[in-house]
Amino acid sequence: MQASHLLTIFLLAISCNLDNVGVGIAYGARGIGIPLASNFLIALITAAGTGLCIVFGQQIFQVLPAQVGVLLGAVLLIGMGVWVIRQEFGERQRQGQEVHEVQPTAPANGLAQKSWLRRLILILQHPVLADRDSSGHIDLRESLLLSLALMLNNIPNGVGAGLLGLSTLLTTLTVGVLSILTFWLGIGLGRSLGVRWLGRHAGTLSGLVLIMIGLAEIILSLPF
Repeated sequence: MQASHLLTIFLLAISCNLDNVGVGIAYGARGIGIPLASNFLIALITAAGTGLCIVFGQQIFQVLPAQVGVLLGAVLLIGMGVWVIRQEFGERQRQGQEVHEVQPTAPANGLAQKSWLRRLILILQHPVLADRDSSGHIDLRESLLLSLALMLNNIPNGVGAGLLGLSTLLTTLTVGVLSILTFWLGIGLGRSLGVRWLGRHAGTLSGLVLIMIGLAEIILSLPF
């Protein structure tokens, strides 16, 4: 495997898990913990979902000319990066309205009445809502909903990775390992007031990484 592919896999896995840092910071700042079993379950589900999307992308890659598949995957990642950044700025403008709709300080109120998709979106926007019983930790049942929410963001990333021809096993394993590590990192950072800015800008950083990966793949695919 080329060194450039290894770097792409690593950067893609980081992008897939930057949301974990933001969620972890939100939890650490509020004293909410993620037990080891819950952290492993989140990593397993998000990595498995990403792996399935990679397989889907590879099936598309096999019926396309190699260069077309790479370019399509790169464009998909760039588009996803732009979308993530736009959503991040749009969310900041809508934040007051969403917080009023479902108060993060009262996670159980109103969330159960919403559709599954709406629940996942709200948990991504306000991670503290995952702690539905206000116990101060994310149990296995709560981590299931949180992992599904985080997996939503990885769907286009996985498809893009498949179109780029990246290794399914290595990419999936890297996403899973970094999922565990980034949650621990985020919770640790969340206990320090000086790094909360990272949680606020995790989505933007994730989008920028995706754009960088897409542009790099386009450049590398050009004939010289």
